[in-house]
Amino acid sequence: MHHELLGLFRTSSENVRISVTKSRHSPSFPRFSIAWYLTDTTVSIRALSIGLVDVAITYTPIAEKLAIDQGIAEPDGRYYIFRDHFLIVGPRSNPAKIVTSGENGSRDCCLGIFSRLHRAAEEAARPGWTGGSVRFLSRFDKSATNIKESELWLSIGQVPWATAVSTWYHSYISFPQQALRAAILLEEYTLTDLSTYLSLPAGFHDQVRIYKAGSDEADDPLLLPGHLLVGTKATNKEMAREFAEWVAGPLGQDVVAGFKKGGRQLYSPAPVGEKREVRDVRAKL
Repeated sequence: MHHELLGLFRTSSENVRISVTKSRHSPSFPRFSIAWYLTDTTVSIRALSIGLVDVAITYTPIAEKLAIDQGIAEPDGRYYIFRDHFLIVGPRSNPAKIVTSGENGSRDCCLGIFSRLHRAAEEAARPGWTGGSVRFLSRFDKSATNIKESELWLSIGQVPWATAVSTWYHSYISFPQQALRAAILLEEYTLTDLSTYLSLPAGFHDQVRIYKAGSDEADDPLLLPGHLLVGTKATNKEMAREFAEWVAGPLGQDVVAGFKKGGRQLYSPAPVGEKREVRDVRAKL
């Protein structure tokens, strides 16, 4: 089953349709194939709601809890399967002057970076500014990345997408790879994730700089938890459940830990003891 799971983690924000076939080696043992639908978290949950897919990989805890409350996902069908990590990246020239190694080892925290970006972008937009362009690229597509980016802006009391839209806020609706490439080529700051960054074609890494990377800590705002939801309208619910149990179990987690891109590990395994925990995340908001 390892080969099937390797495909599961090709990119972020995907959901799957599981179809059962018979193994040519053991007719009594059911095997499954995976049909992929490349979407974001919002569309993935919608696909579950109409039975288009049996399971979905999602990245927004509050949306996952609501999907369970609304009967879209099984009450005990939310599995913590891996940890990806958000990255704040931007041009190597660093026109916003983000501090990465100041005196006594000081550096900007996550919200400090967004605050500095806002200040620098507003200054750069004024007439007479000669310090270089400071712009931020947003995917603006209801994806987990867009939702997280919006949370970070709101956390510093800013809504750059509201009327009148800030001139430095670049809305670029696209999938992760295309959005990150655009930000690099346009020399704009953006929020992305580690798996997308590691999947960049050769040559792009030399044109961009990582200013902040998420950790595995549960309270890190740049942690990107990946959960697998089993839909209530799944066509092959038993097989979908078995697949989810396997991914969240020891064998599946071994595959997660060993999956690499360009020689680097893409995802961290799920926290021990939390693979199937369904928490009321709304109570923490």
